[in-house]
Amino acid sequence: MLKLAAPLTVSTELSLIPYKIGSMEIYQFDCPQLKNRIPQLTSDCSCGLLKISSSGINGWAECMLPSCDTKFDLVLWASVFIKLKGLSITDAFALINIKQQAWGTGRYELVETALVNLVTQIHNQNAVQTTYANGIILERSRLIEQSRSYFSF
Repeated sequence: MLKLAAPLTVSTELSLIPYKIGSMEIYQFDCPQLKNRIPQLTSDCSCGLLKISSSGINGWAECMLPSCDTKFDLVLWASVFIKLKGLSITDAFALINIKQQAWGTGRYELVETALVNLVTQIHNQNAVQTTYANGIILERSRLIEQSRSYFSF
């Protein structure tokens, strides 16, 4: 799996304990923006965009999904993330560190990046994030409309 965002190291902060993961969403898209930057991608490849929410604040992360197969099961691939729901952010970081080997590098880095982005958004609540790093508009209806598949948990 290709890593599209470099995760940051987040220390355990007492101020994050009240924030619990309320919901998560993952979208599967074709990767037209990436095809210009990564020539080895085929037309069948797809990308994922993960959203982790806590108290109305969202953290986002993007990845290239591990299979270019059109029969790829996004729900099966992302179902391991269900264990994060209801955890505090600090507990979520602890869990992903424990599950890193079982989940694999791609899923681990995707969740870590989304959690780091969530922490950043919590600390900067005055700045509303409406687009992601590569210009993806983060409006739910638009994301669903453009996605190949979608899973909410």
